[in-house]
Amino acid sequence: MIRAIAVDIDGTMTSEDRRLDVAAVEAVRMAEEAGVPVVLSTGNVLAFAEAIATVLGTSGPLIAEDGGVVFDQRSGQEYVLGDRVEADRGLEALERKFDRLEQTRSSNLRLAGLTLKRAITAAQAMEVFRSEGLDLVAVDSGFAIHIRSPAVNKGNALRKVASLLGVTTAEIAAIGDAENDVEMLQAAGLSFAVANSHEAAKKASTYVTSGSHGRGVAEAIDKVLTLRR
Repeated sequence: MIRAIAVDIDGTMTSEDRRLDVAAVEAVRMAEEAGVPVVLSTGNVLAFAEAIATVLGTSGPLIAEDGGVVFDQRSGQEYVLGDRVEADRGLEALERKFDRLEQTRSSNLRLAGLTLKRAITAAQAMEVFRSEGLDLVAVDSGFAIHIRSPAVNKGNALRKVASLLGVTTAEIAAIGDAENDVEMLQAAGLSFAVANSHEAAKKASTYVTSGSHGRGVAEAIDKVLTLRR
């Protein structure tokens, strides 16, 4: 049985202009009212996830920084699952190749990686990392280029969340849309890619919803709650 639902925020619960979709908000609250904790999972920083959790009223742990940070809302304990030492070396290598690159406003707050404005592609960044022998990945979230260790991902963070909740990952459903959601979608027992998802997210999921963005989230949560009944 599914005992928790992990949901990506940007591009999944939000429309392209990053506005929260009311359909997703209502569905998340319905899950919480049914006793299913919702785990917000984002590539953004923890403060962003905490703010959204407060607005939505979610009770599950929070996944931030693409899985680099997990926060247990019940205990107030923060777990940092990586660092940004190698990512900073990666930025130095990229700037030797492409000159100065602009980081996003939140990048200096990050503990387990960094984010760049999309002046270069993730593929270009990966080419530099391979040539420099750096153990890093570059992922385009659709909003920024995320630079992090391969071990920092939402899948590993979901395993930490499962241990905090006292469940298995097979008892968690996941909903996402982007390449940085792939590991989470693969780790979950049941997974959904909303209709607007990147192809990689669709391939990693059990189901692809007919609705995009928040409508897809509502569709996925409705299916989870129906299966629980």
